[in-house]
Amino acid sequence: MDGKTRRSITALGVLALSALALAVFVLPFAFPTPPPIITRFQATQVFSPNDDGRRDVARVSIRVRETSDITLDVRRGGNTVARLVTDEEVPPGWLVVPWDGRGDDGQPLPDGAYSLKLQARSGEKRFNASRRIEIDTAPPGFLRFDVVSAALAGPGPGQCRTTIVADEDASARIEALPPGGGQPVATIGPRPVTAETASAWAWNGRADGRPVAPGLYTLSARLQDPPGNRSTAQRTCWVGNMIGTPRGSGDSRGVRLVETDGTPVPGGTPVTLSVHRRVGTPGTERGPVVGARLSGPVTGSAGSVEVSIPDEPLSELWLVASTRDARALVPLIPERAP
Repeated sequence: MDGKTRRSITALGVLALSALALAVFVLPFAFPTPPPIITRFQATQVFSPNDDGRRDVARVSIRVRETSDITLDVRRGGNTVARLVTDEEVPPGWLVVPWDGRGDDGQPLPDGAYSLKLQARSGEKRFNASRRIEIDTAPPGFLRFDVVSAALAGPGPGQCRTTIVADEDASARIEALPPGGGQPVATIGPRPVTAETASAWAWNGRADGRPVAPGLYTLSARLQDPPGNRSTAQRTCWVGNMIGTPRGSGDSRGVRLVETDGTPVPGGTPVTLSVHRRVGTPGTERGPVVGARLSGPVTGSAGSVEVSIPDEPLSELWLVASTRDARALVPLIPERAP
């Protein structure tokens, strides 16, 4: 084969490849892919059909481009447990289908993951797709909810020091309720908490920037998961705006007083001392902690005043020290360093 013939063959090959490439480029435009008959298929990802008014109903949204016959099933384990749309002719536009989490028998379905199966047809066109949806009616649980009062823990950040551990990811909110109940005086959160991880917060005993009145407050904690399920727990906390440790021994005791940050209360500050029966400990679920007065009141200077101690087990007594705007709840044992 001479050179002229080889050149001719090469030229023909290049020409054929160019024609093929042009055909590949032009063919989609000559025979365009028809648009889908369903252009949007979306659904609630997780909901909680437990009749508490929060996310009780899931919604499935389908945007129909052209009139189609539509079937929408809820499936689990390959079985249809609820049919939401039965071979219905749907015109162009949005089709919104609610689901209350019940099966075809009208009974609530158990928690877990389900599949939404959408089938649509319009003439020769077909559309098939699935979306995942989850039922979750179980509230998040408290693995721990601890509240420690500064009166017992000593100086440090805040008057009520809380720790929350939840059994699943959730958001936490804490409300401080005044003695005797009523509207919250302070709120912490909501803040995110991670499953099985301790989250610690402190309340400084203030409302609207001002110290609250001394007394036994209730901290009410609420956990809420993404579907809206909630659980609550309550603990008490003594808010006194100062902290005391007993001073002296024998039949009478005085008190050393500091502010909650550790700043000493001047010894000349007028203070009233009394001894009360100890009927509880702050940090429990409910109930009073200070019982009947057993001795006092005695008023004098913080650095020198003392009150008689009844002949009772010290573990069953509180020493209560009151100034004009603060009240320290002081355990007589174990004694703490000032």
